[in-house]
Amino acid sequence: MDKCEINDKLSSQQSESSDLIYADDCLFIYDPMQTGCSINSILDTLTSQFKKLISKKLEPNYFLCIKINNNKIIEACDRAQKEILIKNPDLNKASVRIDTLHVTLLAFYLRDEQEIDFFYTKLEESRILFEDLKNFELTFQGISTFGDRVIYADLLKDDHFNDLIKFQKNLVKVAEQMSLPLFEKKFSPHLTLMKLSKAKNLLKKGIKKINKEFYEHLSDSYFGIESVAKINMCSIREKDTLGKFYKTYWEFDLNKL
Repeated sequence: MDKCEINDKLSSQQSESSDLIYADDCLFIYDPMQTGCSINSILDTLTSQFKKLISKKLEPNYFLCIKINNNKIIEACDRAQKEILIKNPDLNKASVRIDTLHVTLLAFYLRDEQEIDFFYTKLEESRILFEDLKNFELTFQGISTFGDRVIYADLLKDDHFNDLIKFQKNLVKVAEQMSLPLFEKKFSPHLTLMKLSKAKNLLKKGIKKINKEFYEHLSDSYFGIESVAKINMCSIREKDTLGKFYKTYWEFDLNKL
């Protein structure tokens, strides 16, 4: 990777290896005693470098979700996908695998297993934030879209939906207390059925939208009710031992509330 631009005050020192204390990719730390620069100047430069490093490198690697376990919902989603594929078989690669159905609550970046365990500990310590959740259920009804690029089963906007919004906001509070890098802070709960980002071949062909004609007849479909007993903390990049659902590091049991 090319070196990041650094403060003009330090640029003349780049060639002096004796001034360099530590370098990691594009983050350079210089010895103020050798450079003659003030500590504040160096801190300003390092802050700028660090922000660039974060923006370039950090991507979500873990997420909290509600896994769909109700077979009726799973079967209804499978039928909906198949009906859409009848109208356009090319969308097959855009289909989400049925055994990975879930509602994402929060996506974030964790550095290691220590932070994974610490996040769980913080949730346990913050249970009072979730004490109002009793008989938590999600009703999936209707099909909607995000810009015709993502097709999803929608949630009924009832009291349980409002509980879900409150629940997610409290999860964000806990994550922010840990200063976790969060992604997609605007929460729009949904159950993804298809997304074009999975079908690179279609994108290469210039197909940037899923035609409404393929799914509008399913707009009033009823998928079922999911009773929420726990949330899963999963890896975005890893699958479980069966190679089906995402690898789950821990589960937060809501029945203890």
